[in-house]
Amino acid sequence: MTASSLHLPPRLAAGARVALIAPAGPLAGDDDLDRAVEQSRALGWEPLIGDHAAGRHTYFSGDDAQRLHDLNAAIAHDAIDGIWCLRGGYGVMRLLDGIDYDMLRRHPKPLIGYSDVTAIHAAVSARCGLVSYHGPMARAPLSAFGMRSLKAAVIEGGESCGKADGARTLHGGTATGRLAGGNLALVASLCGTPYAVDLDGAILFLEDVNEPVYRIDRMFQQLLLSGGLRKCAGLVLGAFTEMPDQGSDAGRTVEDNFREVAAMLGIPCIAGAPIGHIDDQWTLPIGQVATLDADTCELRTTHPEIAHSHPRKHPMKSGTDLYAEAKSRIREVSPREVKAMQERGEAFTLLDVRDQNEVNLGKVPGAMHISRGTLEGKVESAIPRDANVVIYCAGGNRSALAAVTMQQMGYANVSSMSGGFRDWANEIGDVE
Repeated sequence: MTASSLHLPPRLAAGARVALIAPAGPLAGDDDLDRAVEQSRALGWEPLIGDHAAGRHTYFSGDDAQRLHDLNAAIAHDAIDGIWCLRGGYGVMRLLDGIDYDMLRRHPKPLIGYSDVTAIHAAVSARCGLVSYHGPMARAPLSAFGMRSLKAAVIEGGESCGKADGARTLHGGTATGRLAGGNLALVASLCGTPYAVDLDGAILFLEDVNEPVYRIDRMFQQLLLSGGLRKCAGLVLGAFTEMPDQGSDAGRTVEDNFREVAAMLGIPCIAGAPIGHIDDQWTLPIGQVATLDADTCELRTTHPEIAHSHPRKHPMKSGTDLYAEAKSRIREVSPREVKAMQERGEAFTLLDVRDQNEVNLGKVPGAMHISRGTLEGKVESAIPRDANVVIYCAGGNRSALAAVTMQQMGYANVSSMSGGFRDWANEIGDVE
């Protein structure tokens, strides 16, 4: 039977509005978000930042409801043409039952990401029959190689892969099928669920990070025992990086696992393709038909003509515009003014809205900490509405957004410390 592609979403043409969301783990800090905004603009897109994209809730960017809200809002809003995930980590599987698949089927749009985002790709394939894009995260620095492949896949609708320089043939031959896969741990974890990756006749690609050899072996065994791996038409193994030495591998290497699986399956198979937690990575259209030539280590896709992004009906603000608008609505005070307020003994609450990992490196003496992502759920029980509140973050952007949030909650006397902790440390130097 001839393989056929899933439905292709519209391309992300120049001026497309792209939602930046964090459906799994939290960002490291302001630099991540700033880089994501800059890279979106470099691609010709207008970035729109999810409400909880810069938040933190334990090892997530927000609780399940907050992360799901950002994803479904990006799916539903007419002004948003595409979705670019900021980072992976863990947490996407917790959202799968709540994604608005009906809306995404009616209003298809490209979704980009990898690692933990593999779970969304699998669910979108299974429930929507829609192509999505296994590619770099918005927060990670884009290499020239990665930029070219991403543009080819989601902007130009052209060839985003090709000859895998440095790859090696594990089993020769040629195969054609729909691209499927992503992160090995996620593909294995989805076995037995309604969102399991459909491997029947697929060109399966896999990558992983920070997994010892024995776990990689175990995950391959899970895919073999489930029956899915034996149905594949071809296998493309990408980067398996940062593998810890846990003293239990007993001389067995990941290459041993690869060669064992390739021999067992007897299908075209290559290893070392530019896929995974690496700078130079392909953006692969999951669900698109591709041909693997394992003898030459080439992977090729064919993109039919598809429409450009649908018209935007309701304008939204870009990430940079959101910061500017927030700062225009609240009063800013300098670090020197805050220091003077402390020395005068003025009654005010100094609120640090950075992530906990940033606070661990130092904070302004006397500051209360509530991360921006958990602000709405915690601030009312911690700070009375008639309090004089000065908010700071790392550089001044998140604190401005947090101040607007508190104003909307009824806090009338809220200001933001300009320059954030960075300027406080440089100008005042008094940290704890």
